[in-house]
Amino acid sequence: MEGHQNLLDNLAELHAHIGSSIAPHVYWHIANSEGYKLPKRDYHEFVNHIVLSKDRKMTLKEYLDDIYHPILDKLSSGTLALEKAVYESLGGAYRSNSIKLYELRGNPMKHNKEGEVDLDHAIMAMLRGMERALLEYPKLRAGLIFCLDRQFSYEQNEIIVEKAIKYRHRGVIAIDFSNYNKKGFHFKDYVKLVEKARENGLNVTAHSGETDDTNDMWECIETINPDRIGHGIKAAYDKKLMAELARRGTFLEVCPLSNLLTKAVKDDKEMHFILNTLYDSGVKFSINTDWPETLENGHLRQQYEYVLEKKMLTPEQVKQTIGWGFEASFIPMKEKESNLYL
Repeated sequence: MEGHQNLLDNLAELHAHIGSSIAPHVYWHIANSEGYKLPKRDYHEFVNHIVLSKDRKMTLKEYLDDIYHPILDKLSSGTLALEKAVYESLGGAYRSNSIKLYELRGNPMKHNKEGEVDLDHAIMAMLRGMERALLEYPKLRAGLIFCLDRQFSYEQNEIIVEKAIKYRHRGVIAIDFSNYNKKGFHFKDYVKLVEKARENGLNVTAHSGETDDTNDMWECIETINPDRIGHGIKAAYDKKLMAELARRGTFLEVCPLSNLLTKAVKDDKEMHFILNTLYDSGVKFSINTDWPETLENGHLRQQYEYVLEKKMLTPEQVKQTIGWGFEASFIPMKEKESNLYL
C-alpha cells in the first residue's frame, strides 16, 4: 500500500459511533478504574469478546443486543468515562490515521447510566473531551452528532433534539436516527421535530438501507429528507432510488468492513458491486468506519487500504470519495479557521 500513502494522508470520518470508537485498552482502563465486573477477566479475552473479525461475525442485531448496548454503552457512561472516551478517540484518530476531520456520533441517553447521571453533565463531558483533543491538535476538525434511537419513545428523542439545539454552538452539528427498527417506528412521525432541528441550525442524517429493504430508505427521503444517510447500501439494488438520491444530492456514509462483519453484505464481491453501482449511478458517498475499534483492522486508513487491495474501487475513485467526504461534512470550520467552537 506504499504507493497509496499520499492518497491516504488527509482523511475525513463521517460515520463513527462513540461506543465503538474507544480502543479496547481504554475500555479496560475505564472498567478497572471504575471497578466494573467484565464478562472476561483477561485483557486479551476481553478484546476477543468485543471485537469482530472475519473469523467471528455477528449480525447487527446480535452485536447490538449482546455486546454494544449491555457492555460498551455501560463502560462509556458517566462523565469521567465519556470525557476520556471522546478525547482518546479523536486524538488517536488524528495521530494514527491522518484523520483531519472527524464527526463522532452518540446518544447521550445511552451514556448517562440510565438516568443516574444528569444528561447535561454527560453532554458537557463529551464536549470537554472534544475540546481537549481540538486544543492539542489544531489541524483536527471535529463535531458531535446526537443519535435519536428507533427504540426510544418520541418524547425521549425530542429531549435529545432539544439538547442538540442547546449545545449547537459548542460543537453539536447534527442529529441522527440509529439502532434497528422497532415495530411502529416511522420517519413520518418525526417530520416536525426534524424541521425544528433544521430551523435551529442542525444538519440531519439517518441510518437506513443497511440491513432492511429499500422501503425504509424511500420513507426516509420522502419524509425527513436527510442531508446524508448512514450506510444506504441497499440502494444499489434499486435503480429508481439511486436516481432519486442523485437528484436530491443525498450523500451516503458507507462503512464497508462493518457491513461485511455484521453480515449485511455477503462478501467482498457483493461490496465491490455495491460501491461501483452507487458510483456509476451518480450517488455520492465516502468510506467510513462505523466501528473503528471493535472491528479487526477497522481503522479508517486500513479500510481504505482494504478497498484498494481488493480492487473494490480504483485509486482515482477513492480520491474522489475522499473529496466528497470533506464536501459533505457538517463541520462548519474550514481548514485555515480556528477549530474551536468559540
